[in-house]
Parts: sequence; C-alpha cells; structure tokens
Amino acid sequence: MKKLITVFLILALLIPFAAFADLPDISHLSFNELVELRDQIDIAIWNSQEWQEVTVPPGVYEIGVDIPAGHWSVRPFEGCGPAYVIYASGVQDQGHDVDLFAGDYIMECLCDPSSELYSAEYKTTTSIIMEAGHFVRLDCTMIFTPYSGKPDLGFK
Repeated sequence: MKKLITVFLILALLIPFAAFADLPDISHLSFNELVELRDQIDIAIWNSQEWQEVTVPPGVYEIGVDIPAGHWSVRPFEGCGPAYVIYASGVQDQGHDVDLFAGDYIMECLCDPSSELYSAEYKTTTSIIMEAGHFVRLDCTMIFTPYSGKPDLGFK
C-alpha cells in the first residue's frame, strides 16, 4: 500500500511539470506582438549562460537592437580580412554607414591569420565596450564573444 501511495504522489508531482513542457500557442498573436516576443526571446538568449558567441555578417548594426550592449571581443571569421570594425555614436547615408563625425568612434582593422593577406601588422581581435544607441559597421563577417578579460601574462 505504501508503494502505491508513493507512486501516486510521484505521478501527481510530475503531471504539472509535463504540462509546462508544451510550447505556448502563439498563432493568435499579431505581427507586432510576434516581433515584440522575438525581441524578448533574443534578450533572454543573450543573457543566457549557455550563449557563447555569434557570427555576424557584414553590415551596419544598432547596439541594443541588433547586437546587445556590453563588452565584446570581436574577431574576423576564418579567412576574412583585412577588414574594418568601426564603432560610432551615429549613422549616415540613411543608415548604411556609421558617422565618424557624430562623436566617439573606434576603428580597428582586423585580419584572420588564415587570410592570404595576413601579416603581423594586423590585429586579429579587438574588444569594445558597446553602448545601446551606438552603431557598429563590419566590413566582413565577424565573430562576437563576451569579453572575458585580458589574458594572464604570468606575473606573480
């Protein structure tokens, strides 16, 4: 009898959790509601501990909208470069380029070591603290990873 009650209690506890395993029905949501939900999901993914890096194609992106604000390490995709990463506070040319005259900007020329054009004069990675409302232009596909600090140089 005790075994039967134990099994019944275990099943009673598992049934509510099984109900949460189903994804919600979103077919009734409007376009704007779906976009807002996608934005919320993106933010949740960005804040997840499992998220480690993302590959971003060339283009101009708004920080806080397209790329989350934060401290990022940026490196070119395999074989890419030399190419610029330009971070600035504004855009020009109807959003197709960053505006170097709008305020603070950072410009880095990066090259992947596997590129045919690589030489020691090029940096292979950079780190930038990117603020919401600013913009970044990528001249080739770049890999963004959360900044994890400066490498240990071995000093005691």
